[in-house]
Amino acid sequence: MIHINKFLICCLLFLTNLAMAERVVEQSNIAINGKQRRYFHLYDSQRIDNSTTTILLLGGSGCDDFGSYFPGFFKQYPTSVDVYVLDKPNVIRGADGTECTKEFNANDQLEKRVSDNIEFLNSERTLKKKAEHTIAVLGLSEGGNVALLIADASKKIGWLAAIGSGGLKQSDEFLIFADRGVRPYGSPYSRQFFLKKYKAIKRYKHNSEKEFFGHSYRYWASHLFFDPLPVYARLDIPIVVAMGEKDQSIPIESGRALKKYFYRHPQKNFRFIEYKNADHGLSTPERKGIMEFIGNLSLWFRDGRAYLGGEK
Repeated sequence: MIHINKFLICCLLFLTNLAMAERVVEQSNIAINGKQRRYFHLYDSQRIDNSTTTILLLGGSGCDDFGSYFPGFFKQYPTSVDVYVLDKPNVIRGADGTECTKEFNANDQLEKRVSDNIEFLNSERTLKKKAEHTIAVLGLSEGGNVALLIADASKKIGWLAAIGSGGLKQSDEFLIFADRGVRPYGSPYSRQFFLKKYKAIKRYKHNSEKEFFGHSYRYWASHLFFDPLPVYARLDIPIVVAMGEKDQSIPIESGRALKKYFYRHPQKNFRFIEYKNADHGLSTPERKGIMEFIGNLSLWFRDGRAYLGGEK
């Protein structure tokens, strides 16, 4: 009997792995603001059941070809997936993000990413039929604030999850790094350098030619001074934010500011997950936290008390 049970377990594991191997990515085009854009749909070839939560995924900054590698983040997702990604405008196929085109830089602003994805939700043939509070939005890094604003603007969104994104203005986050002496913010740069640069960016906020830290002034004007906390405060949906303790792009203080705010507002459905010794991608040399966290989201959609990673 023991041998039979082992055989059955092996068969079940085999069938599970076989089903997971049928996960596919479809690439299509859609008109956004009158221009054709690529979008991607990651799903299992077997029929998606009613318990599958549709996810709108927002990647981080830059002009890399996010559509070519985002499925890897869902390798540990244990149930069927239904994920949509709208490509940024003017992204070149196969681009590694080392050099962005002038066309890309001219369209790379926070407000445009938000409005484009809102139009995508309201135009894509399947997404536009979704009822209120039936779609989850997941933002990675810069995509965290994009996801936040989409959740605030669209009634279709029923869950918000963010990785490597906090509750402070990015302009304040840079100053925290500078005060801590974190490279390059504290050395070779300084608090005084950033304060001077902020004034220049505000003065030339429409300029797509002047650059700072690899992005145009126009880009920075849309991101640096956005205050996410008031937007988080007015949301009334389940929210989870995850950050690495040793995040090198966003200081952990930014995530802890969110945690502190929501601690004073326990009626809100909010969770902050901190990964000890982990980096911007929630990873340590021993652990790929981002895959763990995303995999556990399927449990969170069904039970808001589910364990999502970090420290128990």
